[in-house]
Amino acid sequence: MKVFKQFTFDVAHQLPDWPGLHGHSYTAEVWFEGPATDGYVVPESLLSVQVEAVRKRLDHSYLNEYIELPTSENIARWIWDQLRPEGPLIKVKVFRGSIGFGVEFDLEDAKAEGRV
Repeated sequence: MKVFKQFTFDVAHQLPDWPGLHGHSYTAEVWFEGPATDGYVVPESLLSVQVEAVRKRLDHSYLNEYIELPTSENIARWIWDQLRPEGPLIKVKVFRGSIGFGVEFDLEDAKAEGRV
């Protein structure tokens, strides 16, 4: 069974090809998979607490302070690294609705990069 949690955050960052300080609104989804032991893949209360901690760290922050090159792809990797110890994480999606652009970082990507 698969479960997911969605959250939004607003951040500022600078990139080599866009060196001026600017910001974006993002939506992220984190997906977990496993047996629904005792009725849950991941207890919703635990998932909410862990995801909220990640959201608070991101929301209204300057990403360059803790993500070296804060692209959407690297934001997804960073979220993966924060949540991976919390359960059977299989996918992180990061989406900028204002331009219709998103990325997906999944378990196969994480294995290829040695993040599992």
